[in-house]
Amino acid sequence: MTINGIFNQKIKGILVAASVLAIAGFLSRILGFFRNALLAYFFGAGDILDAYFLAFRLPDFFFNLLLFGAFSAGFVPVFIKLKQQNSEKAWQLTNDVLNIALVVFAVFGAVFFVFAPWILKLIAPGFEGEKLALAVKLSRIMFLQPVFLGVSVVFSGILQSTQRFLSYAMAPIFYNIGIIFGILVLYPKLGPAGLAWGVVFGAFLHMIVQYPAAKASGFKYKPIFSIRESAIKRIIHIIVPRSLSLMLNQMNLVIMAGLASFLGTGRVSVFNFANDINSLILGVVAIPLGVAVFPVLSQFASKERFEEFSGMIIKTLRQLLFLMIPATALFFVLRAQIVRLTLGYGKFDWADTILTIDTLGLFLAGLIFQGVLAIILRAFFALEDAKTPFLVLFFGILVSLAVSLLFSPVMDVGALALAMSAGAVFNTIVLSFILERRLKNLDFSELFRPIAFLIMSSAVSAAAAYGTLHIVVRYLNTHKVLHLIVQGGAAGIVGIAVFIAVSMFFGIEEARQLGSKLKFK
Repeated sequence: MTINGIFNQKIKGILVAASVLAIAGFLSRILGFFRNALLAYFFGAGDILDAYFLAFRLPDFFFNLLLFGAFSAGFVPVFIKLKQQNSEKAWQLTNDVLNIALVVFAVFGAVFFVFAPWILKLIAPGFEGEKLALAVKLSRIMFLQPVFLGVSVVFSGILQSTQRFLSYAMAPIFYNIGIIFGILVLYPKLGPAGLAWGVVFGAFLHMIVQYPAAKASGFKYKPIFSIRESAIKRIIHIIVPRSLSLMLNQMNLVIMAGLASFLGTGRVSVFNFANDINSLILGVVAIPLGVAVFPVLSQFASKERFEEFSGMIIKTLRQLLFLMIPATALFFVLRAQIVRLTLGYGKFDWADTILTIDTLGLFLAGLIFQGVLAIILRAFFALEDAKTPFLVLFFGILVSLAVSLLFSPVMDVGALALAMSAGAVFNTIVLSFILERRLKNLDFSELFRPIAFLIMSSAVSAAAAYGTLHIVVRYLNTHKVLHLIVQGGAAGIVGIAVFIAVSMFFGIEEARQLGSKLKFK
């Protein structure tokens, strides 16, 4: 089989698809860490990086608001159902959506381009003078990013619906390659503007790598569209509340960035760095599982097979928690080593490193809930309901804002991470309760016993990893990168081995399955 054939083939099986997505997601995150390490090395937590992150936030807000997460939520269940009825209409729908997206991005992009100075000043009132001017300049260049990503996300919807996950999974890797190219190649030639052009180039690569697989699945572009089709209305019916939900999430991040701008120089950068590291487990475990199970849930919902729908949710959550609970515990124990290895270079000094370590610890407090939320949200979307999540997320933002305002005077930027975690806990608990009430066959109490055993296994694992850190450090100089890798790696390996052994002792089903595959006795 040719490389092109490998990239275009369907991937069957949720765990296989999730594994492909997880591996690609991990590689993308590694590149993301390398990207952040380069930014930290060359710029430190200073004005240039603060301006870069803030400039990135505006087009990113614009893109997420209008299409990104909202598109798959609306497109996938409607496309799958329509394709079962009439394949030709399904592809016409895809063409219509792509052209509508291009028109919307062109119009709104022009408006945001003109008003960028006032918008950036509004969301980051702590920025003034040259720092604000640089943020505006970078933001205007980055407004080309949503155009390419707008087309790319339509291709992503096609690939998710047709279960061609490999090209979809590779897109973020190419996106990071483009940004790294901007740092290493374009910045020396163009100055800070090169960083922005790197983001644009990454978005172009994100789009172009998915096109061959989208074409192979049956997509053919036509420069015409209609907004009167009932399927379009159904998608819009889901996309609008989902977009509003994403707007709330982006507003939350923007508010946090604005608050961080008042806390001192570099606080915006520290918040972003800690959030990126926190998102590693989410991107490698929860998001791949959510993406892989979404088409399956949509198929069950379209055929009204709700008993299987509920069973799939429980099964997926068990798999998710088996991975995320111990991973979160180990990340907490190893957070200092992780931050030092990914960021502790060049102009990123020790004070910045300590602040990032503390902030990351508070982000991790809500990580498991963020993972569960990724699955619960997709269950609602498969049921073509985005209104309920929007209402709950609205109140979740209020919870985050209240926590941030209450604790930021005494906890510095860490209060913002705590606020994000509090919002995730609120959203997950409330939406899970609503979903359980809606589906008669869904019973989350089935998860209580395995969760208790997973927490105990993870606690023992974390203790073993912590002990290993302190034993190994006696023989190493952790001021050296290689020694720090050995220390963190040894602790991580011991922690994982102990978790598997203890969870198998408790008879956790997923551990037994893993042991069977690895031929443990």
